[in-house]
Amino acid sequence: MKNKILAFAAVGTAVVGGSLFSAPAQAQLSTSQPVTVNVSVPEILYLRTFNNVNLAVTEAELAGGTAVTASGVNIAPDYSTTGTPAGTTDGTTTIDQISPFTGATAGITKTVNELFAIWSNNPNGVNVNLSTTVTLTGVNNSDTITANLTKTSADPTSTVGLSTPYVGGVDIDLPDISNTSADDYTGTITVTASTL
Repeated sequence: MKNKILAFAAVGTAVVGGSLFSAPAQAQLSTSQPVTVNVSVPEILYLRTFNNVNLAVTEAELAGGTAVTASGVNIAPDYSTTGTPAGTTDGTTTIDQISPFTGATAGITKTVNELFAIWSNNPNGVNVNLSTTVTLTGVNNSDTITANLTKTSADPTSTVGLSTPYVGGVDIDLPDISNTSADDYTGTITVTASTL
C-alpha cells in the first residue's frame, strides 16, 4: 500500500511539474502616449552703463594734431611770419593772426568706446536711443558747450541673449570751442533701451 501511495505521489508530481513547465508564456504588453510639457520663460531687458564719463580735451587736440603748448604755455617761441624781412615790424606791420589752435575751431570728437551693455532675450532684438545732444555747463563759470552725440554701433535685430551682452559706445562731438572758457563742464546723457 505504501508503494502505491508513493507511486501516485510520483505520478502527481510529474503531472503537476509537467503542467508548470509546458504552459505557454504570457505576451509582454506595452503602450505609450504623448504628454505636453509647457515652460514659460519671462522676457528680460537689462541695461548697464557707466555712472560717469570723464573726458579730457588735450592740448594737441586744441591745436588740431601736434601740441603747440605744454602745461598751457608755448612749447617754443612763435614769431610772426609777416614783415620784411619775415618776423620784423617797422611799427606798422600787421602781425600774423592765424590761430595755432585749429582743432578748437574745427571741433573735437571724443569717443567713448563702450558706454552701455544690454542683455535681452527678446527675439526681435533691442533698440538703444541716446540723447542727440547734451548741454555741458561750466562748473566755475556760466559758459556752456552743446555737444552732439552719435551712437557708434548698430542695434541687433535678433535675440542678444542673457550671456554675452550687446555693447555700444558713443561719439561726443564738441563743435567750435575756440571761445569756450577753460573749466570743467558737466551734463547728462540719457540712455534708453527698449525691445522691438
